[in-house]
Order: sequence, then C-alpha cells, then structure tokens
Amino acid sequence: MNKYFKKIKIYILLTLIILYSITPLNASAIDIDFYNSNDILYYNPEDCIVIGTGDSSLVGNDNLEKILRYYVGKGLSLAQASGIAGNYEQESGFNPAIIQGGNQADENYTPVNSVGFGIAQWTFNDRQLPLVALSKSSNRTIIDLSLQLDYSWEELNSNRSGALVTLKEATTPEDAAYVFHRDFEGSNDSEYTIKEVRGGNAKIIYNTFASTIPDSTSTSLNTSTLSDKSNLCTGDNSNSQFSNGFTFYDQNNPLWKDESYGAYATIGESGCGPSAMAMIITALTSNKVTPLDTATYGAINGTTANGGRDGSNWNIQTIIGEHWGLTSTQLTNDVTAVNSILKNDGLVITSGAGAEPFTSGGHYIVIRAVTDSGKWLIGDSFNTANNTKEYDPTYILNIASSSNIWGITK
Repeated sequence: MNKYFKKIKIYILLTLIILYSITPLNASAIDIDFYNSNDILYYNPEDCIVIGTGDSSLVGNDNLEKILRYYVGKGLSLAQASGIAGNYEQESGFNPAIIQGGNQADENYTPVNSVGFGIAQWTFNDRQLPLVALSKSSNRTIIDLSLQLDYSWEELNSNRSGALVTLKEATTPEDAAYVFHRDFEGSNDSEYTIKEVRGGNAKIIYNTFASTIPDSTSTSLNTSTLSDKSNLCTGDNSNSQFSNGFTFYDQNNPLWKDESYGAYATIGESGCGPSAMAMIITALTSNKVTPLDTATYGAINGTTANGGRDGSNWNIQTIIGEHWGLTSTQLTNDVTAVNSILKNDGLVITSGAGAEPFTSGGHYIVIRAVTDSGKWLIGDSFNTANNTKEYDPTYILNIASSSNIWGITK
C-alpha cells in the first residue's frame, strides 16, 4: 500500500472515531459493507463471536486444540478433525507462519510460488493467491491462524469439495487422515508415511482429546456410560425454577437486530452476550429488559470487544448484571457448582466455541434450569430451536470456556 492510500485510510479511521463519539449508541447499525469494502474491519455475520483476552476468536489452549475445535464447530466429527490435524502436524507442526525449509514468515510475507507456506503448506499460485486475497479482504495478516482455517474451509466447500465429501465418510482418525491427504494435501509422501505417520498423528490426537471435545454430531451424552452419575443433579430431584415460563430473546428479532452494539457491529451480528443478559435480568427481576437495553448500556460501559466486532468481553455479566441489581459469581467448570445456582433460583451465563448450542466463532448462552433427570435447559438467542432441547451437563461443560462460567443471582 503506497503512502497516499495509507493517509486516506488513516483519515477514514479518524473520521469514523469522531462520528462515533457524537452518535448515540442506539442509532441504526453502521454500514458494515462499506467498512469491508474500504479494508477497515473483519467480521463474520454467521457467528456471534466471544473473546476473553487477546484478539483471536479461536478457542483452545494451543494451536492444535484451536484447529480441532474449529473443524468440529463446522460440523465434522472429532475423528475427522483429527485426520486434518494429523496432516497439519506433518506439514507445519500447526505453525501458520512456517515456510517450506523452516523459515518463519512475518505479517508482511507474500507466499512464493513453488514454496510451501502455512499450516497446510499451500505451494502453488492457484492456492496461494486466493489465501492472499482473503487476507486483504478480511483485514487479517497472512500468518493469522483463523485466516488460514477459514481459507481451508472455503477450499473444502469449493474447489476441494470432493475432499469434504470423502472426509465426512471417514469414521476413524486414520481413515480421515488418509483421505484428507489424498484429496486435499496431495504431498509427495510415501504410502507408508501417509498411513503410519499422518494416520498415527491423527490417532494420537483423537485419543488425547476424545474426553474433552465432543463430536458436533450429537447434542447429548449417554449418562449410563459415566462412572459417577452423582454429580448430574443436586437439590430435591425436581425441576429448577425456570424450566417453564422463561422469556427467550432472539438477537435477530427485527425490533433490534440492526441496532448498534458498539462501533462496528449490530445486535444481530454480535449481540449474543447482551441477549443472554436480557433473558437473565427479565427472569430474575420480573422487569422486561430487552437486548436493546442491555446492548446499549453495555456498549457505553465497556462490554464490547473491539467495538463489538469481536462480540463481548468476559466482563459483561458483572457490568450489566450489577446495573440491574444482580450479583455474578464465577463458577468452576463443575456440574455440581452450576446445579447449585440453578436449584437456588439463579441462572448461569457461559460462552464457548464448537458444536451447538455454541458456534464455531464463539457464543454466549444461558443455562436456565436442571430437569428431574439431571439434564440442562438453556436460553439460546442465536439458534432458538435449541431452547426446547435437553442437554447433558457434561456435554455443555466440555465445550464451554472453563474460565467464563458465571452464576447470576438476585
């Protein structure tokens, strides 16, 4: 980018900051298409993104876990996601900045034809150039892991769609690794290396995460297989208060979906956090508080992440809850701790990334009740069909962000 265009971009950004400072937060949504066309921001309209610290919407303790949760969140089984990861381990060691030969790329690197780059070691122009284009259009650096994962998913749904078909037919991590290599990677590895090394990688990865990352294809676990079922339900063995008569809010309700949540987003795009808090406040205080109310107050008082384009910070339950007279208490990732809140007429808010009821980018939900059988009922503002389902507590907690589970009480 030459100096002239850099000056133009800086001028646009300064103008936006000035306009935002004098524009009411409950005004109509800012024109997201305009910003995208001017290379100002990146957003994903299909996900309600939640982050806690840092600037990545991916969830996991390291790149491997982030990769697995990303693909499981897209609807693949853990075995299939492990097959992909088994290939990436051989290609790049899960390093999105690696260049063929061992050098490390920086943010300004431009892939070179015939030289592999990134987690999948994209080698030739026909696959490198679209990656560069996505980097520019989404305002993410070429070494951003989320960029490269999104690009791989685009390929799997376009010019590598055959790989996605065969991958979804695989039932073991070894088979998934083999077909992903054959139909997506296509390296010069020998048959032995493909099956023993890439397949072996996939099997180890699957076994490592089988107990912590549930498949996206199921929404409940068979509790009869659990060795200790004593923690599935506490209290008097009856439904907790908000099994019935709970007010659900849809963040895409026309009454507020296009209203601003911060400078760069709308409630419909990124308002799962305020919508969850609106459900909680309405239930616990008997006052009708809408997502527009909570989003407006939250944006003014610091709940938005990156002006809303990355959703909500992990302070949302405290800032918004206290304003409406509620108390928030951080909980451990434990069924008994959550059930104790539910059985004492409280509610729980949590976020996570992965299979439903969460989303691949991250999503807030309300845990609203525990049933007679120990299952959980939820409040989901993004996919409202989930509000009629019962979920196994272990399933939810395996996906939820362990440090972002909060009990809300009067």
